[in-house]
Amino acid sequence: MVFSLRAKAVLTTESRPVTHPPPRQSVVEIMNPKTVAFVGASEDQRKFGGRIFYNAFSLGFPGTIVPVNPKRESLFGLPCVPRVSESDHKVDLAVIAVPRDLVLDHIEDCAKAGVACCCVITAGFTEAGDDGAALETQMVALARSHGMRLIGPNCLGLINTHAGLIMNSSPSMQDSGHEPGGIGFISQSGALMATVYNRGVGDGARFSSAVSIGNQADLELADFLEWMAEDDATRVVTLYVEGFKNPARFVAAARRCRDAGKPVLMVKSGRSDEGARVTMSHTASLAGSWRVLEAVCREAGVVPVDDVNGMMQAAEMISRHGRPTGDGICVITGSGGAAAITTDRFNDVGLRLAQFSPETRTKLEELYIPMQLGNPLDLGAMKSRSFIDVDDGGLGIAAADPDVSANLIIITTGPQMTKSAQTLAEGAKATGKPSLVVFTPGSSSDGGREVVRDLDMLSYETTDEALRVLKTWLAPINGGTDPQRPAGLVDGDPFAGHGDGWLPEHKVKSVLAGYGMAATREVAVTDIEAAIVAAGDIGWPVALKGFGADILHKSDEGAVALEITDAEALRVAWNAMADRLGSRLAGCLIAEMASGEAEVILGIQNDVQFGPMILVGLGGVLAEVLNDVILLPAPVHPDRVAERLRDLRLWPVLEGVRGRPALDVDALAHAAARLSWLAMDAGARLQELDINPLFLRSAGDGLVAVDARARISG
Repeated sequence: MVFSLRAKAVLTTESRPVTHPPPRQSVVEIMNPKTVAFVGASEDQRKFGGRIFYNAFSLGFPGTIVPVNPKRESLFGLPCVPRVSESDHKVDLAVIAVPRDLVLDHIEDCAKAGVACCCVITAGFTEAGDDGAALETQMVALARSHGMRLIGPNCLGLINTHAGLIMNSSPSMQDSGHEPGGIGFISQSGALMATVYNRGVGDGARFSSAVSIGNQADLELADFLEWMAEDDATRVVTLYVEGFKNPARFVAAARRCRDAGKPVLMVKSGRSDEGARVTMSHTASLAGSWRVLEAVCREAGVVPVDDVNGMMQAAEMISRHGRPTGDGICVITGSGGAAAITTDRFNDVGLRLAQFSPETRTKLEELYIPMQLGNPLDLGAMKSRSFIDVDDGGLGIAAADPDVSANLIIITTGPQMTKSAQTLAEGAKATGKPSLVVFTPGSSSDGGREVVRDLDMLSYETTDEALRVLKTWLAPINGGTDPQRPAGLVDGDPFAGHGDGWLPEHKVKSVLAGYGMAATREVAVTDIEAAIVAAGDIGWPVALKGFGADILHKSDEGAVALEITDAEALRVAWNAMADRLGSRLAGCLIAEMASGEAEVILGIQNDVQFGPMILVGLGGVLAEVLNDVILLPAPVHPDRVAERLRDLRLWPVLEGVRGRPALDVDALAHAAARLSWLAMDAGARLQELDINPLFLRSAGDGLVAVDARARISG
């Protein structure tokens, strides 16, 4: 939900319309305040209010600072006021860092004084239980009734380096550099925000802004993500997320960043059950399904990463060098062992060593022994056999190869290490291509580290750190193909008239037919005589499949009999199934025997946060064991399905392997796309739907749904 510039009508418990005035300032203005008041300001650096006030004051905020402290006349030479409303200045942003019981009073005072936004540092609200949640709700209602916005509560503040605003209560701000850069950072954890900011600066990262959003009582992650999508100073966005207040709005904001050419990197906690419990207790955030979120992020252009420090290292790579033009990496090192290990690690993590062209090899063979020439370049294989006068080791020649998108220099021990590191680093920088330097030794390479820092190049302590940066930098970002509703699909609610619970297979297939899904010919019957007639009409052999309200996995429960060739065999199978299932058996389907080259599963999962998801993968009775599926948010374009199918581990089975025919992947992609529109039409009422197995035939021969089930609720 994006706040409109017009007043917004809501309903009270008495159902009378109430209008909220429009926000006094936009997020752009909130992040660039002219006057900031600090409620709870003091000289005591042990207190949140004292630290955040001192950080903003001492680190050079160029605007007006108003300390609010009823017990002091001045702080650090700045005159104090007892309340914001008693200041002579028009306050844009007020920081509130006082005990919880005093917060509401100051919120009301700020609202009446015309303050545009309050940043509430104080904790103890929704994350602390029902009483805190009620107070937080009251605080938001009070602020909104005056058009005032809120950041937090339970946060640590915000930073805008380009505006000279270091408004964060962490003492680490005094030890961090604040050179303006291109990384935007939004964090649900205040302490982690300050920690990662400090460590990132130490690793060479430069931030445009950083915001601690805490409980997201009013302004939330999406508000700041939307702002960063439009902020000229921000080139890459980084997120630490525990939970989403408005998942759909997050996705839309992430797409805005993608469309603006700004990659979004995200660390999400709560991926495990225990992690979800901790996030709930920390900021009252529901973690949600990690697998679903990962699929949503992939389509929205968000790159999930698993380490916050690694995220910042990769973000600085992106901020400095933009998106890659290719995926080939040139590696140069002074150790054959390091070259071998690096080659293995490239293979392990899915990175690609650049392949030198014949022209490049010819030039490099003037420097290297031909039999020992390759990528990685090993300085020990140079014809000069010198570890001192190696110049750039031919890096300038190698990096000029069109297959090289970046350089990786791995420094190992050797003679004149500082000189060697300097020569290689300067050579790499001269190539004009992104270059990373890894220092594998300890203190013996400190001189080289200093040289690389002076050259303002990215450096790391381990090869794996550098590979993680490269992997994130090279991560594909989906460009986004807008799906269009195919012609010929039914209109309206596909499950209108169906009650809650599991639908019988034949009714599900009837719905699927309206979305162009081919299915086996079959007839639902409730007695053996009707079954024999139906089998004769369909044609022997047939399949017998029992159905009932709680018969979900037919094969597991003995509710399937195949290859029935005549009436007597059908009678025997019917009676055996009836004896086995008893009153649970409501009837049976008499179905044609179908065949295909592979069994596929196609389904819908309705996620409570992100809505309907389409599942495609290898199916049959081993679907759960194989667990080889992809997820895509609905609706989806068939071209995108076809692209993602290549991520399946068993993709070679679909492509055709060991003499097997290539299968009709195009038919599968279009079937999944049409199913995604069924999911959209059904909405939240459709909880889940499985087509398993779906027989996939040879290319051009299509597919057929053999079994299907669906659960309706609400």
